[in-house]
Amino acid sequence: MDCKKASGLSNTAFLRQPARVLIVDAVPPRWSDTRAVLCDALENFLTMVCSLKGPSRLPFLSVFAIGGQQQCLLPFAKVRGNLPRLLSCVAALRAIPGKGVNTELASVGEHLRKTVLDSHRQFHQYRKFSGVHVQANISVEVTVVTSRPGTGVVSLLKNVLKDDDLEPINSFLVVQLDSEVDWGQDEVLPQDPRQICSAESLVLVDLRQVANSVFAVEGVLKEWLREYGVDFEHLHLALPSPRGSPAAVHVKCDVRESVISPSLLPLSPEKPDSLGDIVSASPAPRRMRAIKALRSGGVCQSMLYGLPLVVTPTTCWRLNWDEMESNRHAFQALNRTLQDHDQVLLLQAGPSDGGGPDLRTFYCLHPSPSLAMLLKPVVCQELYMPGIHSKPLQEPPPEAMRLIRGCLSQINEAAVLSPCCLSSNLYQYLRSIPVTELHRPSGESNAHAAIQTYQRQPAGGVEVGGQPRQVNTSVVWQSSDPFTSERLLSAEIC
Repeated sequence: MDCKKASGLSNTAFLRQPARVLIVDAVPPRWSDTRAVLCDALENFLTMVCSLKGPSRLPFLSVFAIGGQQQCLLPFAKVRGNLPRLLSCVAALRAIPGKGVNTELASVGEHLRKTVLDSHRQFHQYRKFSGVHVQANISVEVTVVTSRPGTGVVSLLKNVLKDDDLEPINSFLVVQLDSEVDWGQDEVLPQDPRQICSAESLVLVDLRQVANSVFAVEGVLKEWLREYGVDFEHLHLALPSPRGSPAAVHVKCDVRESVISPSLLPLSPEKPDSLGDIVSASPAPRRMRAIKALRSGGVCQSMLYGLPLVVTPTTCWRLNWDEMESNRHAFQALNRTLQDHDQVLLLQAGPSDGGGPDLRTFYCLHPSPSLAMLLKPVVCQELYMPGIHSKPLQEPPPEAMRLIRGCLSQINEAAVLSPCCLSSNLYQYLRSIPVTELHRPSGESNAHAAIQTYQRQPAGGVEVGGQPRQVNTSVVWQSSDPFTSERLLSAEIC
C-alpha cells in the first residue's frame, strides 16, 4: 500500500520541513545527570526517523555541544539513510565527560552565539557545495537543550543575537530539563539595562520545561515530525445556513497526527490491524493476554488506530460440542462483566516466536450489548505524538454560540448511526476504473505504460527499420497460492 495513502497524507505534505540545529548544554556538573536521558532519547528518535517511509519529515540535522568548549558533533547532514553517522554523533555526545568545573552563564552566552553563527554559516555552505538538493525557501530552527533555568537562557539568547542577521534561522526553542539542583543566583541573567533585550527584538525564542526522562525528551523531538509550513487550511466543515441567513458557515480546520502510523514503519506482519494479518501471522491462534481493566471513559479515541475487528465466540469445528458451549458461556460472562463495570480490557500480544528483539502490541477489547466485542489496536509510547492536543476548551463568545447553534438546528438528528443509510457510491467508482488497473502490483506501472504505448500505435504495428512489426498484447493469469492470483501483463513482439 502506498504509505501516503495509508497515513492519510496528501502529495503536498511535509514539503517545507525546516532543517534542525540541536545545541546541547553539556556543562558540568548537571550534565552527568541529563547525559544518559538525552542521549537515549536522541538515539531512539533518530532510529525512528530513519525508519519512516514517505516524505522526509526531518530533512537535515546538525548537532553541537557546549561543554568546556564548543564542539560540532555533526555538521549539517541529510538524515534519511544516514543512521550510522547519526548514531556515531550520539556516541560522541555520550562521551563528553560529566564532571568538571561549572561554566558561568556569560561564557555560555559567548559559546551560544558562536554556535548559532557557525550553524548559520554551515547551512549556507552545505546548501551551496554539498550537491544535495536543498529547497530555496527552507528555514532553519534551533533547539537548545539545557538544565539551567530556562528563563535566563532565553534572555541570554535574545541579548547575544539581537544584532545578528540570522536568515534563514527563524525560531529558537529552549528546552529546560527539570532538575533538583539549585544553580544559585549566578545563573540569573544580570539586570543591567544595557544587557536587557529590547522589546523590538526580532529573535523569537520559546521556552519549554520538560521532565528529565527519556519519554519527555522524545516527545519534544517528535514534534519535529509534525508538518510545518502549512500554506492553506486542511479542512472546511460546511454547516447549513442558520434560519434567516443566506450565508453558509464554514469552520476552517487543520488536521494533525496524534500518532505515528505503524504503516510507515517496517513492522508488518508483526503489527497486525486487520483480520488477514491476524490470521496469517501464525498458523497457531494468536495469543493475547489481559493485563489491565480500564474505565471506558478513560480511553481516548485518538490513542486507537487501524480498523476495528469484531470478536465473537469461536465456532471452530476442531472443538467438541461441550467445549464450544463452555467457551460461549465464558465469552458471554466476560462481555456482561465488562458492561456492568463500564470497563474496557487492555490486551497484550506477543512477544513473537521469531528471532530478533521481541515486539509487543496492545489492543483494547470493548464490550457490547450483543454476542460480540470490538477489538481495536492501541498506540504504544514509541508511536505516541505528545504535544498535539489543544488547550482546555474555553467558553466561546455568545455570538459564535448563537451562530453555530442556529446551524446545527437545521440538521436532522438521529438516535443511532446506521451504515445502511450511508452510500459512498463505491460500486460506480470501482466500475469506472479500467480493468487493467485492478489488482496490478505497483511495480508493473512502467510495463503497463509501455504496453499502452504499443496499443496506441497504428494497426500496422510499430515501424522498425522501415518494416512494420506486429504487436500482440495478452493478459496472463498466474496463481501464486490458492487464495490470491496475480495478473502479469506481457507484450509479445512478433
